[in-house]
Amino acid sequence: MPFSYRNVEEKAAGARGLVDIIDFDIGGLDMPEMRQLTVKEIVLGESLLTPGLQTTVTLQSLIYLPSGKNFDKFKNKPISFTLERDGGGVLPVNQQVYRLDNRDFQPVNTGQTEEFSIHACDQTQIEDAKKLVSKSWSCERPSSVVEYVLKNCAGAKTIDVESADPARDYIAENIHPFQVVGQQCNVGLADGSDPSFVHFMTYENGGTHCFKSLKQMTQQSPVATFKHSETGKSNDRLSGYANPEAIVAFMFPCDFDYLSDLLNGVDENGKDMNTLAIFNPVTKSMSQLGNQMSGCGMGGFNFKQSVSNNQSNKQQQACNLDVEHHLLKRQARMALLERDKIALRMTVPWNANLHASKVIKFEWTNKYGGLVYGSGTYLISSISHAIRLGGFSTTTMDCVSTTVGGGEV
Repeated sequence: MPFSYRNVEEKAAGARGLVDIIDFDIGGLDMPEMRQLTVKEIVLGESLLTPGLQTTVTLQSLIYLPSGKNFDKFKNKPISFTLERDGGGVLPVNQQVYRLDNRDFQPVNTGQTEEFSIHACDQTQIEDAKKLVSKSWSCERPSSVVEYVLKNCAGAKTIDVESADPARDYIAENIHPFQVVGQQCNVGLADGSDPSFVHFMTYENGGTHCFKSLKQMTQQSPVATFKHSETGKSNDRLSGYANPEAIVAFMFPCDFDYLSDLLNGVDENGKDMNTLAIFNPVTKSMSQLGNQMSGCGMGGFNFKQSVSNNQSNKQQQACNLDVEHHLLKRQARMALLERDKIALRMTVPWNANLHASKVIKFEWTNKYGGLVYGSGTYLISSISHAIRLGGFSTTTMDCVSTTVGGGEV
């Protein structure tokens, strides 16, 4: 039977910005597993670099009463609940339980209570683990392959797929569905020239699979503006936790890293400096693309090699592999999302409208006029929602500068 955590004084709770957990349910179970059970914490995670969702729920349960509890019943059962906060939106969650761990007595068994965590994921992640794809496509665009695989192989109900070029021949050689999508990320081009596609999931609409380019994501308008405000002011609601625009904490892990940029083929001006040598075995031709500087050997910065069928694809009755367009830039673009490139890490009052791939605006006003360095627009690369006992809940975002859409840190 689903149960809810609602504050007795709902208006007061709403004014304090607390989060309600509504209709919490695991597989429709009731007696005895769901009795004397308390939700201590819920953590929800999204990331541009992960093609799935991660939900962790920490529970506390009375050990002896009611008797006969068997938590093996939670295995592969659906877990569902809704999170709600005044001014912070509503977020329904529907996942599948796949793991129970960290079961321990609290505290040292004197309280006759045990604590454990259950982990849940989207059903498509389970389908991805179950299935392999062995199929060929002739002259199909990467976005078409992605749509087919996500819907027909992974069973995704909601997808958000950006159009990607060029059409090419492709064979999935008995690999998992998400691996197929990952390979399309490597070759897909946005607007015919931008190789920055990523496959990820958000909690939107019950779980949405996204296949999008950094270029498109960074061109969005900000979904929210967050402002630095000094805390501790008495009777100032605008600087408190109840203010959805207030920042609880923030830091700037990395403003720039020139050495890392060089290792990924980007110079001090953000210009791509990779070198690509291609060989066509049919025409017996070789060519070098990209950076033509001479270094210690062939080219400068990163050097790559690949087989091409440019100008010979018709003889081979095949589509163009098009390595000339995507292979040079891909490494540098993806390097901009690495964890050590996080430009802004920020914790704010819980907000259901924030997701990986959304753009937010950060404002830090200088007391003496203007804005402090660091103010601007950022792309959320990963996000974690933490909902705690009592309703105090936060959202933590790792963000990168929107300049990554143009290939710069």
